[in-house]
Amino acid sequence: MIYEEHLRAAESAAWSIDSIRWSAIDRGAARDEPEILASLRDAAMIEGYLPTFGPRLMLLLWDDVDATAILSLELYEGLKHYTALRRYLDIVGDDASRLSERSLVAAREKTGGITYQRDEIITYLTHFMCSELFAAHFFRRLAEQTREPVLAELLGYMSRDELRHSAGAGALLKKRVAANAAVANEIISAAENFRHYGSDVVDIPLAEENDFEAIMAMNRKIRQLCGLAPTEHLEEEFSNG
Repeated sequence: MIYEEHLRAAESAAWSIDSIRWSAIDRGAARDEPEILASLRDAAMIEGYLPTFGPRLMLLLWDDVDATAILSLELYEGLKHYTALRRYLDIVGDDASRLSERSLVAAREKTGGITYQRDEIITYLTHFMCSELFAAHFFRRLAEQTREPVLAELLGYMSRDELRHSAGAGALLKKRVAANAAVANEIISAAENFRHYGSDVVDIPLAEENDFEAIMAMNRKIRQLCGLAPTEHLEEEFSNG
């Protein structure tokens, strides 16, 4: 069982929503950053999508106790992220960035026709791992950009959570590579065709200029799992004609 290690990591890094200094939020500073508020709204929408997305994966992984346990941790912490982001936006009180339950439900409803195939589970797990890694860098970048100190603190917690989530998915993939070396090729292919699962509910560019660091981090993670990074694989294919 590998999930116990990730459970211990989650418990040791746990933070409480009540520990956030909500009353100290500088509303004026926050409202002066409309682009950041819009990004927080999108992030909250993605976190609020997890109770729909996660079970879709878990139904395919019913016979993998580690996977269902790690995804259960993700569901819990994703809900905490959604709750914290929505509370922050509510306190700031910017009408353009408010997130209602109605809008979240509407976004979830649009994904009702999505189905997953069991023989593509490696692709889904790889996309999940990479999505969480991109989320970690996204939250860290926003924490560096914002001038509102409470938000910077909150995003720091969330960025570290996302790194753990990515590591959890990586551990699940590592387990499968150990059982079948051919899985490595599936992981590389999935990474080369990466699609953020959050794009089911919001518009997410594959990569922004400032995401170069996240892209390189993804390359390193894939290399650790497979012995070859996606960029290196593409270079090999190009060299071989």
